Amino acid sequence: MKKYNSKKKISIGVAAYGNFIITKKCIEAIKSSIQGNFEIILVDDCSPDNGVIKDYFLDLKNEFENIKIYYFPKNLGYIQSVNCILSNATGEKIIFVSNDIIINSYFLDELINISNVSKDIGYVRGVSNFVDTNLKIHNIDLKQFKTDEPIKIAEEILLKNKNDYIEEEYLCGDCFLINRDLIEKIGYFDCLNFKDYFGDLDFSMRAKAFDFKCLVSKGAFCYHHKGINLDYLPEEQKIAKLRRRNIFLSEDWARFKLKYGLPISYIYPGVNEIDFKHVISKVSKNNVIKKEDYNQYLI
Repeated sequence: MKKYNSKKKISIGVAAYGNFIITKKCIEAIKSSIQGNFEIILVDDCSPDNGVIKDYFLDLKNEFENIKIYYFPKNLGYIQSVNCILSNATGEKIIFVSNDIIINSYFLDELINISNVSKDIGYVRGVSNFVDTNLKIHNIDLKQFKTDEPIKIAEEILLKNKNDYIEEEYLCGDCFLINRDLIEKIGYFDCLNFKDYFGDLDFSMRAKAFDFKCLVSKGAFCYHHKGINLDYLPEEQKIAKLRRRNIFLSEDWARFKLKYGLPISYIYPGVNEIDFKHVISKVSKNNVIKKEDYNQYLI
């Protein structure tokens, strides 16, 4: 697989909360996929592993020419992790990659290609074998392919769907590209209201309110290790993590309702049942979310 050669500066960010093995695979895939003008931004969100991921990230300073590493001494959540990457990225295009996502050069090539289609594109995401939206526009059934090698599948998908894209209703933030113009117009992720959930949805609603296009590149495929950030844990820790997720989901949903004037009694119906037109109509264009300072976490 030939590496994508970046001429204009690209920022690639990865955030991890535990699971050293899959985090290392994620980073190795990035190393195998890109060369040229890029930077790497890594965030360890207080991984419960006695410093294993933190030390691994620090060792990567010997492998990447342009790298920034941030360590949160307490768990701040997904939204702060993404925001730290966005706030410290210097590229014109910023790509966030969850630590259970395995990218490839075909994915990068087409994701960036689609992000340049027009000036009003805010963000682009690709397709994968698993995206928890359960939408066909995001999810690819791998049973249709004769091979089980993700890179060959990515190449085949690119050949079939190059330059093809569709607009989507909302962002599922496991892996996506943001054009800098979007951040300069709407600001960053909303860390005041959200910890782990709805921050990506909120970001995409604000993007649409400012008339940016939000796209899915049908030719950009990356492999997602479904459930691996739970499955590696012992059963008791897995149950505890699921309970923790449910608590944060409830809290973030309550804040999302308050922010967008939804009834307090409105039970979460699943993201695909939310009235997006109502949410977009409630976006305040005067409330641009400012960049936060994460220098205290730089290591």
